[in-house]
Amino acid sequence: MTEEVEETPADDIDATADPVDPSTADGRGRRRLGRRQALRSLGGGGLSVLGGGMAIGAVSTHAITHAQGAQAAAPVTGATEAGHVAHSAADGYATANPGAMSAELPVGAAAGPYGGPYAAPEDVTEAALDGLTVPPPPTTGTVEVEIDVVERSHRISRSHTLQAWTYNGTVPGPIIRATEGETIRVRFRNATGHDHNLHFHGRHSPFHDGWEPVPPGGETVYEIIAGPAGVHPYHCHTMPIDRHIARGLYGMLVVDPPGGRPPAHEVALLLSGFDLDEDGRNEVYAWNGIAGFYEKFPIKLPAGEPVRAYVVNATEFDPVASFHLHAETFDVYPAGIGESPAFTHDVVTLGQMDRAILEFTLSERGRYMFHPHQHAIAHRGAMGWFAAI
Repeated sequence: MTEEVEETPADDIDATADPVDPSTADGRGRRRLGRRQALRSLGGGGLSVLGGGMAIGAVSTHAITHAQGAQAAAPVTGATEAGHVAHSAADGYATANPGAMSAELPVGAAAGPYGGPYAAPEDVTEAALDGLTVPPPPTTGTVEVEIDVVERSHRISRSHTLQAWTYNGTVPGPIIRATEGETIRVRFRNATGHDHNLHFHGRHSPFHDGWEPVPPGGETVYEIIAGPAGVHPYHCHTMPIDRHIARGLYGMLVVDPPGGRPPAHEVALLLSGFDLDEDGRNEVYAWNGIAGFYEKFPIKLPAGEPVRAYVVNATEFDPVASFHLHAETFDVYPAGIGESPAFTHDVVTLGQMDRAILEFTLSERGRYMFHPHQHAIAHRGAMGWFAAI
């Protein structure tokens, strides 16, 4: 069966939602970049060239700002600096061969067996993870955060749903950001029928370490001094801890050094594992809570500009996971600590609740796959793409 590729004239393409220069802090100075229309579906189950051959439909592009997102960051007060990163559904670049990607690579089944029951839900939108893909902007002064533990149904993939315990209704919980040495004050309320709490990794007073259970209907205040500068997880520490984490109670804390970090397009990627039948083994995996999301909607970044990725492994039951980037290398800051990278690699291995800041540049336009190098994890929902434009 042969399908024709419909080209769209450059003058008819909307280019109002393109990436922003990382040095632009106030949201101004957007430049207008053209984009090509996606190749139409190829038939045979509706496969198209987007996202390794599994995404369906035409492209739409949007810019993510720190104020947007269906799953927004926790309510935070403090002086902020705006910042931006953009992502979209994967752009398909028209080629002479409609059965190939922009680099004349095969698509569909030849491109890899990703998707299926581990694909993103059919009705999920590309804005669904904006608040978890983009960290909130740097802030100075005391950070006030409200966290409610609520139980809700969480759609992990098109075939899997979890009755989750959540921080503020999302899995993972909201990204919290503060500057080293400043106060983080968390007003914590437990709206479920089980004991819960909130424990930060990093350095802080043991009197606010968050291991004491908060009963159903209870509330408390955690107050810590943020530090050290880096990226740290937070999670429930109520027994049985593994079950509370596996049900969704975890999130990311970003701590900036005084004076901030160099400008870069920033993304947050937290790896989850879901043990749906409670047999001590994860059946589904996801970056930022939805399996296959970044296969369907790759993270769009400008080629040749610096990128900073905050990566956390929040899986239970798997002793080790990793992050692998295709076709590029990255500088690794373990736990995000230190002014200089510890090493450069294309794979970083992460134990449970281990994390790193990765800095890299996508040198040319194209799709750059990322996934754990434990392929049983990657195949079950944890494969994604960066689209360099």
